[in-house]
Amino acid sequence: MDKKELALFIGNKIRYYRTKMNLTQDQLGEKLNTKKATISNYETGYRTPKQDDLFEIAHILNVSIDDLFPKRHSKKNDITTVYNQLTPPRQHNVLDFANKQLEEQNNEVSENDRNIITIKRMHAAAAGVVGEELFDDLIEEDVEFYEDEVPKGADFCILVNGDSMEPMIKEGTYAFIKRETNIKDGTIALVVLDGTSFIKRVDIHPEYLKLISLNPKYEDITVSSFNDLKVVGKIVL
Repeated sequence: MDKKELALFIGNKIRYYRTKMNLTQDQLGEKLNTKKATISNYETGYRTPKQDDLFEIAHILNVSIDDLFPKRHSKKNDITTVYNQLTPPRQHNVLDFANKQLEEQNNEVSENDRNIITIKRMHAAAAGVVGEELFDDLIEEDVEFYEDEVPKGADFCILVNGDSMEPMIKEGTYAFIKRETNIKDGTIALVVLDGTSFIKRVDIHPEYLKLISLNPKYEDITVSSFNDLKVVGKIVL
């Protein structure tokens, strides 16, 4: 039975049980909170009710949902058979759960459909007070990520080993960096201060710079003219 034949079969069943209950199309439409024309479209097979409406129509007409469909061999644990044995409140629970499962299924992205890319990882970084040494001549390694996990514009990543930039940048996660040597005031960047790397917000003042932690338990670091400061790049999220 194709879709058109099924729609006509359901429509004939709705008409049969509606007339059996001495209901007009107007009355059924009012109970279903819809128009007479919609009921007419259902009964002529021009349209098929949505799932929720089918359950509601069956409830109004005091029949099983199976009564609106062609007969078929049902298994002992067929979901419709079980559903029809439940009381209305439990039927609503089942329907709500099924709808949520369907929504999650439709929104799921299969792991097999996600592209894997490689990005360079530098050897060390810090978001804490102590920092770590960072040298340009150290060997970088390739790390694999799903493509949708890597922010647009990232040139490399670095492992965060401090909590000073929490909650924005979590300890133990990867920070992604776009290589830039010039940054604007307030940029969160990877910098090297006197040979030690930090991830900090850089506040630019006329006579000095400040490296700011987002975690309030850490004090600001003031950078003066006698300090050696290098900007490696800005954090991309």
